[in-house]
Amino acid sequence: MNVKEYILKNIIKLPNILNIILLKLNRFPELVYGKACVEYKQKIISNKTSFDDIKNKVLEIVQYSINNVPYYNKKYHANEIKSLDDFCIKFEFIDKDIVMNDYVSFVDVHIDKSRFSKGTTGGTSGKPLQLLMPKSRHIVELGTVHALWSAFGYNYSKRAVLRNHKLSGDFLVNPITKEFIFDGFELNDENFSILYSVMRKNNIEFLQCYPSSGYEFATYLIKNRLDVGFIKAFFVSSENVLEHQRELVKSLGINYFSLYGHSEKLVMAANCPHSDYYHVVSSYGYFELVNEDEKVISDEGVIGEIVGTTINNFGFPLLRYKTGDFAEYIKIDCKCGYKGMALRNVYGRWSGDKIYNYDGSFVTTTALNLHNDLYSVIDGLQYIQNNKGELTVNIIPGNAYTDSHESRIHEHFKTKLNDDAVVMVRKVDSLTRQINGKFLLLLSNIK
Repeated sequence: MNVKEYILKNIIKLPNILNIILLKLNRFPELVYGKACVEYKQKIISNKTSFDDIKNKVLEIVQYSINNVPYYNKKYHANEIKSLDDFCIKFEFIDKDIVMNDYVSFVDVHIDKSRFSKGTTGGTSGKPLQLLMPKSRHIVELGTVHALWSAFGYNYSKRAVLRNHKLSGDFLVNPITKEFIFDGFELNDENFSILYSVMRKNNIEFLQCYPSSGYEFATYLIKNRLDVGFIKAFFVSSENVLEHQRELVKSLGINYFSLYGHSEKLVMAANCPHSDYYHVVSSYGYFELVNEDEKVISDEGVIGEIVGTTINNFGFPLLRYKTGDFAEYIKIDCKCGYKGMALRNVYGRWSGDKIYNYDGSFVTTTALNLHNDLYSVIDGLQYIQNNKGELTVNIIPGNAYTDSHESRIHEHFKTKLNDDAVVMVRKVDSLTRQINGKFLLLLSNIK
């Protein structure tokens, strides 16, 4: 671990009062995120990326993949791809199972491993997919997100974070990312009071959260008739957004920003201040929506599966990859200037399912996500809850799975729930699926 990585990892351990002072001195985003990331953000805001730019990027990575990536070379070496139509006609869809069954053949034969890092999908469909991502991916990832947030008034501003952190104290401060981090597992009035007080005292205008935790906080604000005039927006992601969640927050006069993305980093879409529909970010990746017959959808109101093609990851390119996420097709001509295909009612893989403690408080399955190295040693995972305060975690152990991994998994879930919760990790040969063959990450009898 180099000095920079050490500082980034450990700076939040400093006293909050000191980190708040450091945060106030943090006025140069180029030093934190890099000049390239800041310039990319401005490019997105100015909308300088044309359709021809995207088309050329798609064709470039397609040709590169045919020449340098074994899976595509074997399958398409005799094909000449001169247009997007050629690409969509000649290239077949791939999905998670296809990639998992032949992972090595999707890796660029000339890859410089020092420029890539390993990751995984979230494991919501039983077995996570191993991924290779460029270490420079934050340029596109954060540059795009910050550009989207800027439409709501964000300019490298302070923000409160209520997501997947388990804390021993009230909150932590990260002066580098300008985050005030709160416990995302203790969603109760006492902690909501702390969250509100800190936001108001420090004039924090933005809350980054899950849709479910944002809804609980908004309910608290309404119940206690608190002044929210200083809060500009909730930034939500990682769970399906339910209409009542969005409407409750907006009823307070707070903007609601919902982001769609996924671990494979192929497609990104988000709404703007003028519309709740998801605008597809064309510069992030090539997007398609297909029906059950794998035909591209062009009729409004039709629900299809989201298909993505990377234009940034040459080391591990996923082309025409079926994400397992679904959305409804709609055309818009938005006041923000966006025109064309948009999405309504995105049905992502995360469902925001709740696991309850004895006292009725809960955590979502999103917040229970394991670390990547633990996902890599299991072949499947599923949560079972029949009674509040009791959780069974069914694990299909992989070849590298040991008792040490089991202890770490047990400890991981034990620390996410209340101290009196009973957690049991059970090794199984298979996971339970529904009659229609679909998999549910959480099987719960709690109403």
